Parts: sequence; structure tokens; C-alpha cells
Amino acid sequence: MTKHLNAALCLSISLAFAVSGCKPKAPVNPVQAPVASAAASGPQAAATPAEARAAAPAAASAAAAVDLDKIAVLAKPVPPFPFVDYPPSVDKKTYSTKESDFDQVHVIVGDKLHAVEGRVRKISFALDNAKISQFQAQRDYTQAALNMGGIKVNTAKPHDTAFLAANGDDQTELDKKLNYEFHTYSYEVYFLPTATGRKWIVVMVSDTDVDIISVEEKQTASSLKVVTAADMKSELDSNGHVALYINFDTDKAAIRADGKPAVDEIAALMKKESALNLSVEGHTDNVGDKARNVTLSRERAQAVVRALVSDGIDGTRLSAAGYGAEKPLTDNSSDEARAKNRRVELVKLARG
Repeated sequence: MTKHLNAALCLSISLAFAVSGCKPKAPVNPVQAPVASAAASGPQAAATPAEARAAAPAAASAAAAVDLDKIAVLAKPVPPFPFVDYPPSVDKKTYSTKESDFDQVHVIVGDKLHAVEGRVRKISFALDNAKISQFQAQRDYTQAALNMGGIKVNTAKPHDTAFLAANGDDQTELDKKLNYEFHTYSYEVYFLPTATGRKWIVVMVSDTDVDIISVEEKQTASSLKVVTAADMKSELDSNGHVALYINFDTDKAAIRADGKPAVDEIAALMKKESALNLSVEGHTDNVGDKARNVTLSRERAQAVVRALVSDGIDGTRLSAAGYGAEKPLTDNSSDEARAKNRRVELVKLARG
């Protein structure tokens, strides 16, 4: 055991047990969080106890605002993904890690469900294996997030009555989307806006276990084949409408770069078929606030129309509408089904 790890164990574990010859003593000052990643992307000064105390009211204030775009970008660097790790005392044989280079997870921002896409890692371990208390695990992971400059952005918890009612009232499904194992877990969402992108840490601690989710937002090219102008024409001629899966930024109406090829194909079709008039209609799944979904779907349809006009299509040949979750293709019973419902449809209009 290295001196560094030996010292870390002495500092991080306050329970009375032997660790290679070190005997833990009650610390005079709050213990440095043992879970922060050892390697950092650049120089980063450790927060003093005074700075940590000052961060708490700032986090509470930002949580009430819940406008992520208005939270200032952090000036200091954040440790590299996954930002935090297992306590050094956890036996590696008991590690439970789930990691994906690109996935979607949901978190609570304010009192609303918020989808986040990017690199995701979830770690889980038992407090007994880590030889730490529920209090210490909660304190140390929270302190680690605050020391990095994280802002706590959730004002609701997964089982709050108002949150459930506003998000479909399906507790089992919401727990699954939030990776929330059981009602005895705490729930804290920390937001870290950096110059290189948005990052998230979700802290969930119960009296027996700890779950930590780290997310580094990023975009990735769509794995779906772009529907060509010829494909669209065939579908419109046969059925009068065609469903497209155009990529947008999460919870926004901005068309992503990898969504532009689909828009270009629509423009190519309309340039070739000069008599074709289209209604561009946005649709969402049933997750989240109903009114917000309608607004978002309409704004996305309008964004497609604006992009087509920018490509030289006469705006009088186009209309935009948003239906939210009112016209699903499937029953929203799974992630795959909900993904199918999140679409933009082109509907053929009679010329008049």
C-alpha cells in the first residue's frame, strides 16, 4: 500500500478498524472528499472549508432558478470524466459499474424531468464494503461535487407527489428513467457547466448502498440511415405522410448538425416537386409537462420550416404545427417506443 493511499484511507474512514497500521483519529477539520478522481484535466485548487460552506447557499439559490442557460460557466477546471470514483476502501471485487460512451439519462432539474445525452457512468457499492457510514458517503460525495463548483439544481425528489403528477404519475417508470432504486435513497443533482461542455453528478445514498451517476454531455452522429428525397416521395405518394427522426438538442428546438442532412433531403424533394406543399408537424413522447411538450414540438416544426426557407423553399408552401404527445405511433411503454414517438412528420397538403 502506498503512503498516499494509506493516508487517504486514514483520512476518509472514520470508523474504528485497522488499516495497514494506521489508526484513524477524529479529524479537526472536515475531511477532504476521498471520492474525487485523482487525476485532473488541469491545475485545480482544493476548496477550503470556508469556500465549501459558501457554496451551499449558492447552490440552493441556483436550484430555485432552474434555468441552466443562466448558470455561469465554471472558471476552474473539473477533474476528467467520471469526475468522482469509488472510495479507495471498496474491494474491487464488489465494484458494480455501468458505462456507455453515448446514452440518454434523465435527471430532475427544478421540479421537472430533464433528459441528458452523452457519456454516462454509474457506480454502485454497499456501505459495508466501503466501511463508511451513510452520513459520510452523503457528505463526501456532496462535498466533492461542491468543491468542483457544482450547483445543486433539483428542488424536487423522485417520489414527491407534485413531481409524479407533473410527469405522468407512473412512479415505476419514472424511477426507471431516473435510475432511482428505492424510496429510501437521497437524491441530489449537481450541474457543472464548463468551457468544454455541461457535466452532471447525481448522488443517491441509502442506509445500505450508494449510487453515483456521472454524465458528460456530448453529441454523436446518428446511427440511423437518412431518409432520402426519393424515400420521402414514395411514402408521401403512398400514405400522404412520412415520419422523420431529425436530431435536436435536448429539450430545445435547435436542429443539431447531424440532423441537417434530413432537412437537406426535404429541401431537395420540394425543389424537384414544385407542386408539393407540406405541413411540418412535431411530436414528442408522453414524458414531462404536457403544455411544454406541445410548445416544444411546435417550435421544432417551426425550426424545420425556417431551415427549409433558408435552403430556398418558398415559405407559402409550408406550415408548422406541434401536437406534443397527442398523436403517438406507439403506447410509450418503453424507451424504444418513446423514441419512435419523438419525431417530425411531413404531411402532404392539397394545393389551394
